[in-house]
Amino acid sequence: MSNPEEDREPIQSDQGPDEGQATEALQTEEQEAAAGTCAKGNLQVYKAHITKKLNKSVKVRSDDPEMRVLSEAFKPYQKTVQPHTVVLHGKPGVGKSALARSIILDWAQNKLCRDISYAFLFSSKDRKWTEKSSLAHLISREWPGSQAPVTEIMSKPERLLFVMDDFDSLESALLQEDMRLCKDWEDERPIYIVLYSLLKKALLPKSFILITTTDAGLQKLKSMLVSPLYILVEGLSLTMRKQVVLKNIIDDHRKNQVICSVIGNHWLAEQCQVPSVCLLVCEALKIQEELGERRTPVFQTLTSLYATLVFHQLTPREPSQSCLSQEERGTLMGLCRMAAEGVWSKKSVFYDDDLQTYGLKESEISALFRMNILQVDRSAKRCYVFFHVSLQDFCAALHYVLEGLGKSNQYFCLTKNLRSLTELKQTHFNTHLDGMKRFLFGLMNKDTMRTLEVLLGCSLSPDVKKVLQHWVSVLGQQANATNLTDVLDAFHYLFESQDEEFVCSSLTSFQGVGIVVNQRMDLAVSSYCLQHCQSLETLWVDVRGVLSMEMNIELCPVIHQPTHGKPHITEFWEDFCSVLGTHPKLKHLDLGSSILNEWAMKILCMKLRNPACKVQSVTFKNAEITSGLQYLWMTLISNQNLRHLHLGNILMKEDDIKLACIALRHPKCSLETLRLDSCALTADCYVMLSKLLLSTTSLKFLSLAGNKVTEESMRWLSDALSSSRCGLQKLILDSCDLTPVSCHILASALFSNRTLTHLCLSNNSLRTEEVRRLCQFMRLQECAVQQLILNQCNLTRDTYGFLALMLSHNGKLTHLGLTMNPVEDSGMKLLCDGIKEPTCHLQELDLVDCQLTEDCCADLASVIATKQHLKSLDLGSNDLGDRGVIALCKGLKESGTSLERLGLEACGLTSDCCEELSLALSCNSCLVSLNLLRNDFCTSGMLKLCSAFLHPSSNLWKIGLWKQQYYAEVRRQLEKVQLTKSHMLIDDDWYSFNEDDRNWWRN
Repeated sequence: MSNPEEDREPIQSDQGPDEGQATEALQTEEQEAAAGTCAKGNLQVYKAHITKKLNKSVKVRSDDPEMRVLSEAFKPYQKTVQPHTVVLHGKPGVGKSALARSIILDWAQNKLCRDISYAFLFSSKDRKWTEKSSLAHLISREWPGSQAPVTEIMSKPERLLFVMDDFDSLESALLQEDMRLCKDWEDERPIYIVLYSLLKKALLPKSFILITTTDAGLQKLKSMLVSPLYILVEGLSLTMRKQVVLKNIIDDHRKNQVICSVIGNHWLAEQCQVPSVCLLVCEALKIQEELGERRTPVFQTLTSLYATLVFHQLTPREPSQSCLSQEERGTLMGLCRMAAEGVWSKKSVFYDDDLQTYGLKESEISALFRMNILQVDRSAKRCYVFFHVSLQDFCAALHYVLEGLGKSNQYFCLTKNLRSLTELKQTHFNTHLDGMKRFLFGLMNKDTMRTLEVLLGCSLSPDVKKVLQHWVSVLGQQANATNLTDVLDAFHYLFESQDEEFVCSSLTSFQGVGIVVNQRMDLAVSSYCLQHCQSLETLWVDVRGVLSMEMNIELCPVIHQPTHGKPHITEFWEDFCSVLGTHPKLKHLDLGSSILNEWAMKILCMKLRNPACKVQSVTFKNAEITSGLQYLWMTLISNQNLRHLHLGNILMKEDDIKLACIALRHPKCSLETLRLDSCALTADCYVMLSKLLLSTTSLKFLSLAGNKVTEESMRWLSDALSSSRCGLQKLILDSCDLTPVSCHILASALFSNRTLTHLCLSNNSLRTEEVRRLCQFMRLQECAVQQLILNQCNLTRDTYGFLALMLSHNGKLTHLGLTMNPVEDSGMKLLCDGIKEPTCHLQELDLVDCQLTEDCCADLASVIATKQHLKSLDLGSNDLGDRGVIALCKGLKESGTSLERLGLEACGLTSDCCEELSLALSCNSCLVSLNLLRNDFCTSGMLKLCSAFLHPSSNLWKIGLWKQQYYAEVRRQLEKVQLTKSHMLIDDDWYSFNEDDRNWWRN
């Protein structure tokens, strides 16, 4: 056992260290104190420098909510998870830079961020991002006087704050090929690499970063950051904007006009969140007032306001001159060209050498304008910025008007002759061009152009206007492949022009339009443009929460509005609906997924009752319209052009069905199609609908898909179907949870029916006996059924023999859908034997996901080669493989084939079948539509297919392929195919084209 005394720790003496240790400790203490005093002194000098540098240019905003969030974000050692990267985003000029600089200034003045030891500001105005430097050198350049204590600064990276102002100017530099990160703060690399390394946390990962960027730059920035905090800087509130705009207006009537025309234009009101834009708008309104333009337009546009402002400020140097001299025109053109190339390259800061490049002098610019269109910053390297970036966009747009079609501008691709949608889409994702595009369209206003011609003393070429008209026209010609956002953007651009002749000419090609209305201004813009779409036949519009009264009260307050006046949103909706009700060619209106309250439905239905209304079909699928359904039924009686009504996925009460049936029985009601998919119909609803079928002669198409049909309800429907008074031709009972008894009742009723041509029983489990009874009915000569859809009905192996027998004895059936049933190769052989019979005239056969393999392809090839009636065959999602398709190609090569449409999506194909498939396509002139999506073709195989697509004998016009799946060489060949054969569409949505009749049960 050990001695307890030996296990104890030695007792420490209280006599202190020896004399040598004491002397050493004292020296260390003195050195640290001296270093601390020195560091403190350096820091105070730096803070004084920052205060002097920023105090005049920054208005402190300590009370801003954004400022409070920022001050909390930059606190080291917090227990909660804290972001080390903070992003200030918002519109250009809204105050992001001022807020970021305020953080630096408040830190320097010990008001905020006291836990931060050092803060540094990196701005595009002070340096060029492509220069080489190390982080240490960048910090030294910010330091006043003597060399910066870099080692001491870097000793505590968790207490450092780096502010990167204007990420957008850095973004273009980040597209360089060599983007290797640096991890050492002494490494000399291009500045953009150093900053990128800070962003990616490769360099000083514990430091804090604050970045400012526009909303456009935000999307690209997101992929670079690690766990950031995003703060939206919103600018002026609506109340503040009103105060600024109305500041110099006394008359109440004039105030009301200005509020409605400026704040009423949502996009313009949004731009006025930026203080400098709001001031420019205010100045333009003042000039309008001085020029005697008392009659305010219904909608002011930013182009018209800026044109008023800029053109008024342009003054000939000689008072006797009525227009600008040649030298003054040269200065204006140089300024506008500099602005345009700056917009393309995302450059908003210019230097003396830039001015020299464009033949500009600051004195000449100042003499030309009675306003400081260019702001001079002399705080660092002398630089120039436009008063606001929107003013740069305006001048950039003006450049194209002045230069015609850009004879000397390498960046002219915006207004070059855009011949195809592919070329047009090249600028779609470049959101930094949106402002310039909008102003360019706005400048096409004939009054604006006339004013500019007077100012210049010469006529302007109409070429730009023609190119812009063609640019919009391409969207109309390729409506099916056009993004909905593109169409609405084009409408906003055209609206900016406020020139009816220009708008009408631009929209002549639009026969079908799809738009999503999220904002009040979208309604006004759409109303304006749709009434000028003279060829418009089909309109799909999704109206969201914009029609809520409460949401719009604050957006556009009305000053001294009389009690009988209507809210502006009501007027907007009335105008929109009036266009729908009076358009001379509009036939199809789809408001699916829209949210329409009672008053919105009331107005819509009233306008659709207009005697001039030509609308034939209205779709409300998935829409929220329940509160206003009562107004719809009277419309069915008043509008005798209305033939088709889709109310899918709308909860229908029994009273609604009762009113609908009353309207449908009315002799003036011409409705032929009624879709009540997934409307939660009750037993009493089926009673009313069954009685309706016996008392109306107009209704030909009834869909009850997605509603539970009980056996009792089926008896009511079958009684109607078996009656000679029933004229129904198309019936959809998809997903109706039919029982065997219900199916037996239906099959029995069909024996007495002579009018039904289309029947869909998909997504119901059909037993062998029910299929036998159905096939027995369809073998009768009196049977009129032409299209039978039995998709996903869990058909057993025995049923395919009955279907084959039916096919061999039925000469009327043209379409059979068996998708997602276990047909298998054995069932396919039986079906092929039935189709080969001379009495079978089947034209379309859908067999998607039917568990087929290569073993059935020889039988299918024989059918393809010999049956001239067969036009469409969809074999998608079956494991046919290369050998199966090679077997099918034998049928495609035969001269007797008439197949026009072939679906081979997800069939396990590789490049091994491409040689045979290419040969078949090259010698087949009948096939017009081919689906090859979700197969594994390599580059060599795809190049063979591209050659076949280009072959003169091939008449393919629709090909299902996802182009982005392939390497650049293949994509280039596919683009060549589309350029060579301009009618051809290569898209990943094969089923969306020309499918209306084929998919009658879905549409």
